[in-house]
Amino acid sequence: MHIHPVCREATWENTDKEIIDAFSGSDRNKRRLWSNFMKIVKVKVSINDYIKLMDEFGINKAVIVSFNIKTAYGIKLVTNDDIAKFEKLYPDRFIGFGCIDIPAPDAMAQLEYVIDSLNLKGIKLVPPVQKFDISDKKYDSIWKKMTDNDIPLWTHGGHQVSTSGAIAKFGHPMLIDEIAMRHENLKIIIGHMGAPWFWDTYSVVLRHPNVYVDISAHPDLYQYFPWDAYTNYHIEYKVLFGSDHPLVHWNRIIPAAKGLTVSDDFKNKILYENAKKLLNI
Repeated sequence: MHIHPVCREATWENTDKEIIDAFSGSDRNKRRLWSNFMKIVKVKVSINDYIKLMDEFGINKAVIVSFNIKTAYGIKLVTNDDIAKFEKLYPDRFIGFGCIDIPAPDAMAQLEYVIDSLNLKGIKLVPPVQKFDISDKKYDSIWKKMTDNDIPLWTHGGHQVSTSGAIAKFGHPMLIDEIAMRHENLKIIIGHMGAPWFWDTYSVVLRHPNVYVDISAHPDLYQYFPWDAYTNYHIEYKVLFGSDHPLVHWNRIIPAAKGLTVSDDFKNKILYENAKKLLNI
């Protein structure tokens, strides 16, 4: 449910330094890691390599996402047009989710372009990095437009550790609570298990029929996720697999997901059945 197709065919609107500054700040270790990462993905990685890896790891379909933090950081990392292009290249493998820069004055126009012109299947947002309060009623027209067009919302849940200066409170899952009530037909996916607020995430997912959660990015924290609560309260159908690849490689997170100490039925729901139903595949 969450893959970043960073590759040489993507549109690189920013310099390496601008991207490294945004994600790493003054952290020397992060800067070195991001510098090496940029050198690899911009030159050596092709979108075709994603398909080869998907075949290797048994991934039939994947949601690919763009990353637009223009207002907060001046950065776009893979554009919505890129997502549409990659989806057209592999329509049976990729499902495109666009990212809109919510704080920008033209956010609605961006959304309309994603839906009406690019025909992407969902929207991805990163409130801690885009630095906005997703619960603010001033964004209700955005959610209404998405609801009217049956466009699901994937939103970053939890704090954000990969971007310098991200505001953690804007990733709190409880900010989804009122949106879910005001827009009962808007499908909302809380990303990354809402880490570290696992139980708060569970509360929102449990209480709202239109809210789901994905388990991307943090395989090392699976032991803290309340799997039993999702089973005992009959909401196994709301948990979705995600990776955050290549930031978290499939070779780490897929074995972790397959090794979960949950029933095989629950595991199958997580790995594909729930996503098929949610995305009408």
